[in-house]
Amino acid sequence: MASQKPLLSRAIKLAAAYALALIATAFFAFPVFWMSSSSFKSELDISQYPPVWSFAPTFENYAKLASELDAFDAFVNSAVIVGLATTLAMVCGTMAAYALARFDVKGKEVIAFEVLSIRMLPPIVSVIPMFIIARALGIFDTYWLLAAAYGLAGLPFVVWVMRVFIQDIPQSIEEAAMIDGCSRFQTFWRVTLPLLLPGLAATMVIVFMFAWNEFLLASMLTSQNAKTLPVIAANAIKPKAIAWGLASAAGVVMSLPVVVLVLMMQRYLVRGLTLGAVKG
Repeated sequence: MASQKPLLSRAIKLAAAYALALIATAFFAFPVFWMSSSSFKSELDISQYPPVWSFAPTFENYAKLASELDAFDAFVNSAVIVGLATTLAMVCGTMAAYALARFDVKGKEVIAFEVLSIRMLPPIVSVIPMFIIARALGIFDTYWLLAAAYGLAGLPFVVWVMRVFIQDIPQSIEEAAMIDGCSRFQTFWRVTLPLLLPGLAATMVIVFMFAWNEFLLASMLTSQNAKTLPVIAANAIKPKAIAWGLASAAGVVMSLPVVVLVLMMQRYLVRGLTLGAVKG
């Protein structure tokens, strides 16, 4: 009888843990479900109270998103700009992080902190100078302007995070590769970089999400040619009301690339987000 009590206690704890996990999942998944279902509702169904759970799905909101707001062009703009920005931030940031982690640079701790301090600058402070410079150089409302702005915004984060990941890799592995005849670049490319894949994946997803959802710079530094999805989605807010169906459809379209990227990188994400958390 006494031996059954620990088993019963463990079963109760396990059931409670699963119940809490299900409740937490439902709590966080419900807004996604509500947004997705609202994107297929008509404006009449969305405005019903109490909410309508059984309705005839319609693609009217997605059709309006494509025809009235030019969401397809904005999607292409966002994909090109964010792709360029993420690549720029990851390549330059990883190389800078490797230099700070491996080379004997005087005052490198100060340099690393100064790089990180760039993230402390509110984006709104730099909008007007960037606008003036862009107009003077003739690059206003272009892909290159936003790609450079997003890449520079994500660069400090990449440098700081990847520096920690690189420091967690034993330097003796690189020394052994160089003894075998590899140059410094070959050692980085063939030895260090494969070991950094989990950290690279986690950092890239975060940088991509920040750039993909950015609104302030995109709204101030573009006019027609380089408008991104967040700027287009904001047009669902009308002067007298909010087009909830249109806004929900825009939210679904904006969420899809991030979901796809996370699913593609999920094998690396958990390890990358926890790498370096435990020493010893």
